[in-house]
Amino acid sequence: MTPAKASAARRFAPAGSTPEAEPCPDDGGRLVEEIVASIREELPAFADIDVDDIRRMAASDIRRGQAAMAERRLPTQEELDASAAVTVGLARASVPLDAINQSRRIAVRRIFDAWRERASSTGADPAAQVEYLYTLWNWTDAITSRAASAYRQVEVEVEGRDEDQRAWYLRGLLDGSLSPLEAQSRAAAYGLLPGGRYTALRARPGAEVDVRQLQRVIETSGATDQGGVLAAVVDGHVWGLVSREPSVPAGQGVAGLGPAGDLAGAAASFRLASRALETATAFGLTGVVSIDDLSLRPVILSEEHVGERLIRRYLDPLRELGEFGATLELTVQEYLRSGMRIDESAKALIIHPNTLRHRIDRFQQLTGADLRRTEDVIEVWWALERRRVSAARAPRAAG
Repeated sequence: MTPAKASAARRFAPAGSTPEAEPCPDDGGRLVEEIVASIREELPAFADIDVDDIRRMAASDIRRGQAAMAERRLPTQEELDASAAVTVGLARASVPLDAINQSRRIAVRRIFDAWRERASSTGADPAAQVEYLYTLWNWTDAITSRAASAYRQVEVEVEGRDEDQRAWYLRGLLDGSLSPLEAQSRAAAYGLLPGGRYTALRARPGAEVDVRQLQRVIETSGATDQGGVLAAVVDGHVWGLVSREPSVPAGQGVAGLGPAGDLAGAAASFRLASRALETATAFGLTGVVSIDDLSLRPVILSEEHVGERLIRRYLDPLRELGEFGATLELTVQEYLRSGMRIDESAKALIIHPNTLRHRIDRFQQLTGADLRRTEDVIEVWWALERRRVSAARAPRAAG
């Protein structure tokens, strides 16, 4: 307990009472695991909810509930918004409101039992224990009321108006056409925290993958109890805001991520997410790709004339050698990928290090490149990456 909290506790303690117990720590996650086990055992509606999501929800309830007990207060606005975001996610996963409320009652019961056990062992005053209990009840009632309101909003969405409204809100948020006031005021209704930090996302489904399936994958893996997730199908892609990097298997498609920021920066983040998606698609990448992971590749994609000029200088001379020229190109590509380490490159290519040295020398003689010069290394890498873009685009053009 901090000095401020301890002082508050003393102010509310009855005169002559024995010292009060601090909110009990969750020793090694034991309390979280007990709550998770009870929820899964007592509430069949949670059977399809990922256990890690239940664990995060329980840990959040413990942390916030015990803080409210220690400070003798009702929920903060942040706690109300966070509970609403969790409820929205569970509602969209078809968990009934009654089951959500029961899960919170299970958590509250366990929190208080753990605190009471600790309070008894330290000789806390019984009157203080009752006061703590009432504080926890009042805190839970307020949380439950806010959660019920959020759940009703989701029910309205499920009736058919949801998809259009979510897509409208998300489009306006990500293309910058929504006013900051409207973006903030509507955020909680869609499971977002007005003060949370989010990463904009734009994703394209893989071959023979339904875009709604990709949307569900992002919704179920892109949230935390600190933020939530919002995703919708817009113009054949999945647009979204995630509070953590989602898990998109390679076969499901490719998702571009922008930088993280608050809701006011969502449009700027989305522009970079769109560029990341465009670049990843051009280079034949799959899964989740952040704009920060792509190095100079977005520039390589946009500066087409520069790339083609470098191809003519460093790669076209190899064509005259036929199959051996293709071997030299592959050798240089692996050499740069391995950080220009001879032994590692030779091992990857299954050749002798001297053979690798001979090929590198031959490449330098043919092209005039000097791979000891940083400028030449960058230009050769640029040419190879530009060739990779062309190769990735060729099958799509042929199709």
